[in-house]
Amino acid sequence: MNKFLTIGALLIALLFTTFSCKRVPTKAENRIKVGVFDKNGDSPWCITDAVEALKIDPKIDCEVIRASQIVSDEILDFDAIVFPGGSGRSETMSLGEVGIERVVSLVKNKGVAVVGICAGAYIMTNTPNYPSLNLTGYKAIDIEHDHRGHGLAKFSLTEEGEKIFPELKDREISFCQYYEGPVLVSAEDEIEEGSLGTMLSDVHTVEGTPANMTNNRPFIVANTVGKGKVASFVGHPECTPGMRWMLPRIVRWATNNEMVKYPKSVMRPDFFKEEIIYTKDIQDLQSKYYNNLSGSKEEKMEAIDKVIELACWSSKKWIPGLLRDKDADVRSKASIALVKLERTDALADLEVAFANETNDDCKIQLEKSLTELKNILGKNRN
Repeated sequence: MNKFLTIGALLIALLFTTFSCKRVPTKAENRIKVGVFDKNGDSPWCITDAVEALKIDPKIDCEVIRASQIVSDEILDFDAIVFPGGSGRSETMSLGEVGIERVVSLVKNKGVAVVGICAGAYIMTNTPNYPSLNLTGYKAIDIEHDHRGHGLAKFSLTEEGEKIFPELKDREISFCQYYEGPVLVSAEDEIEEGSLGTMLSDVHTVEGTPANMTNNRPFIVANTVGKGKVASFVGHPECTPGMRWMLPRIVRWATNNEMVKYPKSVMRPDFFKEEIIYTKDIQDLQSKYYNNLSGSKEEKMEAIDKVIELACWSSKKWIPGLLRDKDADVRSKASIALVKLERTDALADLEVAFANETNDDCKIQLEKSLTELKNILGKNRN
């Protein structure tokens, strides 16, 4: 009888242990949870671009977060925080002094990774008279000429950068959108800086801005601070067709995860082949083709190609509306353009366009484009 009681007690204890202990997930089950910081709605396109780029990776789960989450224990569920483009001052003002200290502590003491893009790169620096977090070993200079211009900029990788982005190792020059990002130099403080890439373009199209400020400056920086890792992009890979995969890749590096490959549909460093600085002449051309998107059929068909060719910053905003054009050829071409631009945020537009399409040839193309656009998203790939 005592034997049966003993066995019963052991079974009860085993059941209690099974249901009361938290199960340790296996490596295969591990996901990377990323929060994209929203300064209460500031620069929504920069937030969208970051979220959509992160969706390329099948193991990354991302959501938009606010300062209130960062200063609460909710943030401890996240592996990384991305501070997107927009306004650096707006982001730090939203964080507040306590929020700024919290982010620094999360990196140094909890090992939470942080990635900054453009404005986000600004706030990672140690810049005098600027509300920054001092996490990269760099400071921003020439802030008085912050509005210096933008364009499709040239950059090259350092040896350290080639380790994280080996797909670009044999390329002397690659291209990435640049929109008035910080000009970085060493802060010469206790945090050791580390450059992954160098900007080669000299952007000074706004009157009064000095030449030779942006070129030969760090373009991608990364380092380890305490228990965590920090990385920043001066430019905008997350909205550059063919280069958007660089954001989820740097998140993998910063969270100490495997450097997986991404499909050829997003790894397209040859998509752009030359620098395009947005001089007045280029901006006039961009405006011309933007206006032509609401012109005749012939003007629309040409303009769709041209806004992509000229690396128009706002082409992502303009193309989805053409899925609702009255001409089937325009609708068809617009769907192809969305795939080229990797505009996965326009999936809902394309799904409705396909469902409503009555032209047989156009419907075939819309279905093809819809499949290709879905396949860009990691969770839709086998």
